[in-house]
Order: sequence, then structure tokens, then C-alpha cells
Amino acid sequence: MSEASATVPDVEAEIRIHGRANRSSLKALTLVLPVGYSIVFFLAPLIFLIILGFWTVENFRVVPAFSLANYVAIAKNMLSGSKYGLAILQSAYVSVTTAALVVALCYPFVLAIVYLVPGRLQRLVLLLAIAPFWTSYILRVFAWQILLAKRGIFNTAMQALGWEGFQQALLNTQAATRIGLIHYEAPIIIVILYITIAHIDPTLVEAARELGASRWQTFRRVILPLSKVGIILALSFATIISFGDVLSGTLLGGGAGPSLIGAVPLFSTMIMNDYASSTNLPQTSVLAMIMVLILVAILLVGLKAADRAQKHMT
Repeated sequence: MSEASATVPDVEAEIRIHGRANRSSLKALTLVLPVGYSIVFFLAPLIFLIILGFWTVENFRVVPAFSLANYVAIAKNMLSGSKYGLAILQSAYVSVTTAALVVALCYPFVLAIVYLVPGRLQRLVLLLAIAPFWTSYILRVFAWQILLAKRGIFNTAMQALGWEGFQQALLNTQAATRIGLIHYEAPIIIVILYITIAHIDPTLVEAARELGASRWQTFRRVILPLSKVGIILALSFATIISFGDVLSGTLLGGGAGPSLIGAVPLFSTMIMNDYASSTNLPQTSVLAMIMVLILVAILLVGLKAADRAQKHMT
């Protein structure tokens, strides 16, 4: 009897050990796919891109080597020649203004979903709001071309109504670029803002109202501060998407449009043009790496700002 009872703790301990081992094996297996995917489709191409930037071109052929010639050539053309620096400034201007516009448009929409739409219908409305994201981005850009062309649907309708004064030549302008980007980014920004605003404790809003605060005061002192993290993240992701996008800038904006710094192509458009017209693939890879570094820098700044806002809230 004593021997049987003495073995019970040993059996329980062995079960716990085997259970931990099985869980550890399961965790390892679940990590293999995402880690392997990241290595094959992200890390490996990125490393090759970095290595390729040090190679050279001889007789129209890429030659493996270690040379800083591509970096020197790009540095010399930052403000002259190809004007890569101005293209970066142009992209920064377009991306920051587009991010501000898309967040300003989506924020009231999300507030309406959270506080005006009944809870049982919120998911349906959110689903309808992000439905355009499931369609092809290229098709949407071509659709905007039809709408914004000089003799497109918008201008034709204005002419039919006798409102010629409202006709606008929007295609091949930065306004058209921003319209395409806003249409593309809106579903993503709506989801980010919805997750933030929907998780604001409703009792805080109710308490503010019961203490005599108006709707505007409740929004300014409760909802807006508590949604600041979501706003910062939305601005960061919208800036990253806008800075790296090439379709709206090329097909809607014509690659360049008049702005504060002149008709300078976007940096993403310049990279694509260099890739299509140049035989110097290593130099193009350096430009692509500059783009990656800028996007990473925007992400880090956004995460840092969001972290500060989160600490300020707590």
C-alpha cells in the first residue's frame, strides 16, 4: 500500500515533464513556418539586396565585387543630376500630407461606427468599410483614371449639368495621387482606428457626460487623448504606405506633379524608372535600400511616439 502511494507523486511529476516537453515541441513547430517564411521571403532577399549594392557593372554585366562606387554616384546625384534628394523630399511631402488627410477623413467615420451604430451592426458596417481592400489595387487605380480624366465621368457629368466651372483637370496631378492613396489606405486606417476607439472604456465617456461635460468636451478630454496611440500608429502606417507606393504616383499623378519643390518625380517612381531604363542594377538596389531604411526609420519613429503616448496615458 505504501509502495503504491509512494509512486503516485513520481507518476505525476513524469506526466508534468512530458507535458512540458510536448508543449515545447508544439511551440517550436508553430514557429517554424512563420520564421521560415520571414527568412526565405524577407530576410534573404534583403541580404541579397545589400550585397548587390556593392557589386559593379562591366560590359553591361553585373560583376560580384566589393565597391562603394554606387554609393558615391548616388551621393553625388542627391541634389544635382538625377536629384535623388529632391525626389525623397517630394515623396515625404506627398506621404505626410496624404497620411494626415486619410486619418482626418477616417477618424470621424470610425467615431460614427463606434458611438452611433448599434453594437450588433458595427461589425457589418466595418466589413462594408474595408470591402474595397479585397479588390485589386491596380483595377481601382484604373477606375480612378476613368473618373478623373479630362473627359472622364466627373467632368462629363459637370458638362451635362451645365456646370462647366466645376470641371477640373485632376489626372496627372498630386491631387490625383493623393486620391488614389487615400482610397487604398482607408480600409487599413479604419481598422487601426476602430481597434483603438472601440476599446476605450465606455464608463469613462458616461462619467464625463454625467459630470456635466458637453459632447465636444467629452471628445476633447476623454476620447481624443485615449485614442492618441491609434492616431499615431495610423499616421505612421499611412506615411509608410504612401512613401513606398508607386502605382498611384505613376498612373494617377503621372510620376510627377507641381508642388512646393517643383515637378519632381516621387522617389518610388524614380527607382522604377532607373530599374526600367538602366543596366546598373547594383545602383538601383542601393536606391531600394535607401527606401527600405527610410521606411524603417518612419516605423521606428512612429512606434517610439506611440510608446510615449501610451506611457503618458498610464
